[in-house]
Amino acid sequence: MGLSVQPNTATAAATPLNQAPVNPHQLVIIPSDTDHPPPPVLATAAYLMDMDTGATLYAYNPFMHLPMLSTTKLMTALLAVEHGNLNQQVTITSALDRDIQQHISPDSSLFGLKKGETYTLRDLLYGLLLPSGNDAAVAIADAVGGSYQHFVDMMNQRARELGMYDTHYMNPSGLLATGHYSSAHDLAVLGRYTMSNPILHQIANTRIYHIPKTSQHAEHYLVNGNQFLWWYPGADGGKPGWDGNTDFVQVVSCTRNNRHLIGVTMNTKDWWTDMRDLMNWGFDNFQWISPYDVDLQHPIPYDYDWGYFVRDKKTNTLPTANHGRYYIYTGYSVSPPILNFFDKNGGLDQFGFPTSMPNYNQGNLVSQRFQKATIQCDLAGKQCKRL
Repeated sequence: MGLSVQPNTATAAATPLNQAPVNPHQLVIIPSDTDHPPPPVLATAAYLMDMDTGATLYAYNPFMHLPMLSTTKLMTALLAVEHGNLNQQVTITSALDRDIQQHISPDSSLFGLKKGETYTLRDLLYGLLLPSGNDAAVAIADAVGGSYQHFVDMMNQRARELGMYDTHYMNPSGLLATGHYSSAHDLAVLGRYTMSNPILHQIANTRIYHIPKTSQHAEHYLVNGNQFLWWYPGADGGKPGWDGNTDFVQVVSCTRNNRHLIGVTMNTKDWWTDMRDLMNWGFDNFQWISPYDVDLQHPIPYDYDWGYFVRDKKTNTLPTANHGRYYIYTGYSVSPPILNFFDKNGGLDQFGFPTSMPNYNQGNLVSQRFQKATIQCDLAGKQCKRL
C-alpha cells in the first residue's frame, strides 16, 4: 500500500474544462471530508475529482502509466461527438469488415456488427459504451477519422489538448498494446470532460437500450456493463474496462446532494470496495450499501463474474500505511496502540466499529470512540483502557 499525495486545504479556483494546466504534475489536493481519513485502496492508482471545479480531492499514484483498457472508449466517443453527425449512416463495407477483424481480439466484447449492415453513428455510440463493443470502436474510427490510424492520431492530439500528458493511444478500443496507456489523473480529466457533454452523459447513464430491427440491420438489446451504475446511489455514467483476469479499471461519474464527482481506479481486483470508499468519502456519506444486498433484490448485470459479491461484508477492512486497519463500514481506521488493545480485548464484539478518528488529548493521551465504548491509551506508558 502506498501513500496518496499529501492534501492541502487551500481553496482552489475552478479549472476551465478545455484548458490544460500549466504544470499537470503539480497537484493541490483539497479533501472534501476532513472528519474521516482518506481511504486506502487496493488499486494500483486512484483519483477523485470534483466535476464542477476540477479540484483534486484524492490522488494515489496519479501519474503512473497503466493500461486503461476499455476506458479508452471515452476518448473514442468524445471524438465521435465532436467530429461526427449522430445521424450519419455508417455501412459495414467489406473493407471496414476486414478492418474490424484485423483490429479486434478473439475474446473481444462486441456490439455485433455484420458485413453489409448500416447503422447511425448514434447507434454505434450506444454499442460502444454500453456493451463495450470493440467492433463499434473500429467502425467509429474509420467513419469519423477517415482511417483507423488517422483516428488514433486524432485521439492523441485531443489528449494533449486536454492536458492528458500521461496518456498515449494505440487503438480506439483499449486492447492491450505496447505504448497504450493512461494515468488515473488523465482518466479523471477525460471523465470530467466527457461527462460534461450532455449526449455522452445521457448514453453513459443508459442502463438498457433497444435498437429495433430494420431492413438495414439486426435488432439489438444492449445492457450497460458499468455495474456501479446499477447499485450505487447517484451513479450516472462513466466507463469500466476489464481484461478478463484481475485487472479492472473504471471511470465513474456520480451526483449526490448537488455535488458531482468523477472517480477513477486502475488495476484493482475489488472495484466495488475501492470506488464505494472513494465516493463515500467524497460525499461524506457512509450509509452502508452493498452490491451484494442490491443484487439479491435487483440482479446486477454480470454479477456472476464477481461471485455475486458474496465477499462484500460490513466487517471487511483494508490495511493502512501505519500498520492500521481501515473499516469500510464507517470509514474510520484504527491504528496501534489502540488497535492492539482493541484486538486483545474482543474487537468488534466488545467495542463495535470505530465512530471517530483518534483524538490526541493533553499530554500523551490518545482516545478513539467506538460504537460501544471509547479506548484511551497513554503513549508514554503504553497503557490502554476502556472508558
